[in-house]
Amino acid sequence: MNKEAGKVIIAALLGFISSYFVMFVLKNTNLSQFERSLYLDYIFTGLFVILTILTLSYVVRYLQIRQLTRRSVSSDEEDAIDDQVNRYYADGMMIVQFSNLLSIGLASFSIIENQFGLHLILSGFFFVISCIASIYFLNLMRQIYPNRYFPKYSEKNYAEKLFAASDDGERHVMFEGLIRSQSLLQFLLMGIIIVLVVYSYETGQSQIFAISLLIIALIWSNAKYFLHVRNR
Repeated sequence: MNKEAGKVIIAALLGFISSYFVMFVLKNTNLSQFERSLYLDYIFTGLFVILTILTLSYVVRYLQIRQLTRRSVSSDEEDAIDDQVNRYYADGMMIVQFSNLLSIGLASFSIIENQFGLHLILSGFFFVISCIASIYFLNLMRQIYPNRYFPKYSEKNYAEKLFAASDDGERHVMFEGLIRSQSLLQFLLMGIIIVLVVYSYETGQSQIFAISLLIIALIWSNAKYFLHVRNR
């Protein structure tokens, strides 16, 4: 309990410090419309370059996995190849998720800044490509482990079937990763709420709607977890 309380306090402090710093910079920086437009173009260009690099990266990882799974290896090399395939798969899925979220963020920025032309089209393009890549990576498990029944992503109850097809060690890794990511997510969301509160106070632009959505998301995720545990 003390550890969780400490996390909340740290999140609040970090959120307050970072948001106060951002507000201070914004208040003391006066940009003309031309300068603002120029900086936005630089930001959009940089983000598109990052998205291009991410896209090429997960395509390369996918091809590397396909190449490794088709290679004929001896029993001595099999474990090393499996470890490498697992690392490549984790890398690829992580990069795909980064690309997916970044493209959503870029599309959101484009809409907010009234950039409905090329920026929005490219954002949508990268989003669609990352979604397709995600499906390909999820279905890749069937090729990595052809002797085990891993479900297709399009099948009903995909998560339950994936869990059933995993062995005890894989389930332990999944549980550990989910618990850590859940704790980190709550920590970050609490910090974001603090940032939005300070932003609302400093700028006079109410962020009540966003704060309410974040609180609802936190309540929903915690309730879903504890109700699942309670009803087991």
